[in-house]
Amino acid sequence: MQRSQEMSFYQLVMPRESAWAVMDQLGYMGKAEIVDHDPSIPLIARPFANYIKRCDDLLNKLNLLVETAQKLSILKHYTITTKTNHKMCPQIHTHQYLDLLEEQINAKVNSFIEQNRNHEQLLEQQTIINDQLDILQECRMYLGEDFFVSRDSKIDYFIGTLKQEEIQQFQRMVFRVTKGNAFVHIKLQNQKALYIVIFPDQGVILKKKLQKVQESISLNRFTLPLNLKEFDKIQNDLTVKHKEIKQLIELTNVQLNSSIQELLKQNDGIRLLDHYNMYISKEKALYMQLNKLKMQGNLFLGELWIPKKDSAQLNETLLLVKERNRDIPGCQISQKVPNTTPPTYFVLNEFTSVFQQIVNTYGIARYREINPAIFTIITFPFLFGIMFGDIGHGFCLLMFGIYNIFYKFEPFYELRYLILLMGFFSFYCGWIYNDFVSLSLNLFGSCYVVDGQMTPNKQHDCTYPFGLDPAWGDNLEFDDSFKMKLSVIIAYFHMFLGICLSGCNLIYKKDTYGFCCKFLPQILFLTSTIGYMDFLIIFKWVKQFNPNDAPSIINTMITMVLSFGSVEGPSMWNVNSQELIQAILIIIAVISIPWMWFSHIIKGYSIYKRKRNTIVKNSGQSIEGSQVIELQIQSILDETQQEKSLLQIHDHNELSADEEFTELIVHETIETIEFVLGVISNTASYLRLWALSLAHSQLADVFYSLILSNSITEGSIIGALLRYPIWALVSFGVLMCMDTMECFLHSLRLHWVEFQNKFYKGDGIEFKVYSL
Repeated sequence: MQRSQEMSFYQLVMPRESAWAVMDQLGYMGKAEIVDHDPSIPLIARPFANYIKRCDDLLNKLNLLVETAQKLSILKHYTITTKTNHKMCPQIHTHQYLDLLEEQINAKVNSFIEQNRNHEQLLEQQTIINDQLDILQECRMYLGEDFFVSRDSKIDYFIGTLKQEEIQQFQRMVFRVTKGNAFVHIKLQNQKALYIVIFPDQGVILKKKLQKVQESISLNRFTLPLNLKEFDKIQNDLTVKHKEIKQLIELTNVQLNSSIQELLKQNDGIRLLDHYNMYISKEKALYMQLNKLKMQGNLFLGELWIPKKDSAQLNETLLLVKERNRDIPGCQISQKVPNTTPPTYFVLNEFTSVFQQIVNTYGIARYREINPAIFTIITFPFLFGIMFGDIGHGFCLLMFGIYNIFYKFEPFYELRYLILLMGFFSFYCGWIYNDFVSLSLNLFGSCYVVDGQMTPNKQHDCTYPFGLDPAWGDNLEFDDSFKMKLSVIIAYFHMFLGICLSGCNLIYKKDTYGFCCKFLPQILFLTSTIGYMDFLIIFKWVKQFNPNDAPSIINTMITMVLSFGSVEGPSMWNVNSQELIQAILIIIAVISIPWMWFSHIIKGYSIYKRKRNTIVKNSGQSIEGSQVIELQIQSILDETQQEKSLLQIHDHNELSADEEFTELIVHETIETIEFVLGVISNTASYLRLWALSLAHSQLADVFYSLILSNSITEGSIIGALLRYPIWALVSFGVLMCMDTMECFLHSLRLHWVEFQNKFYKGDGIEFKVYSL
């Protein structure tokens, strides 16, 4: 995991008849990446676009079937599975199987959809009959039987059903149309409303207006029988028809259930529905990879990347294809020298994958570049713990991580190991700070004794065994100073590690010039400035000074720079020795700046002069001369093979020799200024460790003192019990949720910017494995 896997580049030539079988087995092998011969070609113009469309159509049909079944409550808690099961591999190895599945799926899905359509129609008819029976019953009760015996020809009526939210709108429209000469009776029933409108028969115009109102709002409209005999006949007919439709609905439900149960039958441990989804998804992925190959007549030409350690498995896979398909022609494979940058591939597991994802979010590592994730496994949760350090809150986070490991809590399951380490280091740093939800724990006995004047005096030869002495628990000034200095120390070592990794990359590439002219001046500049300041901090911690005459580290560093190493005020040790050391460090820091700046410019200038001379001497052979110059310039300017290929394709075809040299000067100037200023600004950025830690402890102290402290001090058990839930909720919301996210983001920033910018380019190409 320290460096990406070594990759091998192969060219594959195979007849059209063998293409499907070869790609099928390569997918099950799951170790190769197929290179797209021309990414600019749209999908619709590729040879197997129709096959991919067929697969998409079949998957959409299966999704429609599942969604419909779930709406009918036939399928519950079913998740569509598309991951291929390797049990399918030895059983199915012909491309004609897709045609068979397509026929089966179309038949089953069409049959199910047709049954569902009939089911919906039956339900709609049942609803209409129920509404008609309800409205007839309501008319008989509301109008009375005398209404049907002696009906007044001057009175007309409308009956039907409507939505409950449209009742007021319906009443207003009827009122306006009839000018108040109508009576509207409404009865609420089963999420609907039954209405009876009685109005005087004043002609055809009024009746048509009311019909339009009824058509625009009503769900269903019905006609009232002319007499009781017809009324009873219609009611009896509707009751019989209702029973018949109910029986048909039950029969249709049985058929729908039977269709779904047939799809849920298991064969070799795989449900038929899952089998359909998995195989079609596999075929879609296979044809997408076939689209990346280049067609020449009846042959397919493909290029692929594979980890070097798996090259033997590639040959075994191709032999397996030949053994299983003796009636198809074989294929040829040969290893080639790549003309592009190899992709980056790391072998990961459940523990390391989350940390690799943190790095990949910033950028993919270059091929064979040192992987920051291997260091991020420890440094990321450790820096988080420094900011979040608290025994109580860290323990809660640690327990949550352990819970996630043993009991899958889905939203955070993939982050379980990250949360575990974040909780552990927060718990550990909490013991270092001796901070338990804003309280100091006196577990080993304080080494300070308070005298009569309330002044703490340290006992002779007494050292608190672990963490800060509880006597400093309420001393914000000491806590503030300790955390600030600790942040600066961590800043140096973290950046020092980043520069060392840059040197390791240069050594791996055998770039001696870069190691001497980039790594060495950078490490010397960092150590002679920030490293020396950290040394002074530790030295002052170790050596006893008189509090009234202690040297100031800030004044020492300022005077050192402004007065060329001079010491003003109290010194750390012998004045002459300290001034000599500081003067040497200033000289080293000053020399390091032009060292890292001019070295590449001087080398670039020599290449520039050779290039100019070569152009003059070989003006008649400009093409060959430019190729030689390109190789020379690449050996100096390019740090990896990826930059070589990019510069060869773009820069050297467009830039002249003068422009290239000018660009080199600008680039090196910016790089040097960025590094020198970055050493200071990046160190200041690490002070966020101190700021976040201080904010966490102060917030915890405020919540405790405002909510719980008074009740506990007064000995009020009831008050403490009543206030404890409030304190717990506030602490959980602000400290366990908001502050956790804040510390996470700040730790992310320190790794992405302050640490990784020392060595990590992050512009590599991700290895996208073809796996079924």
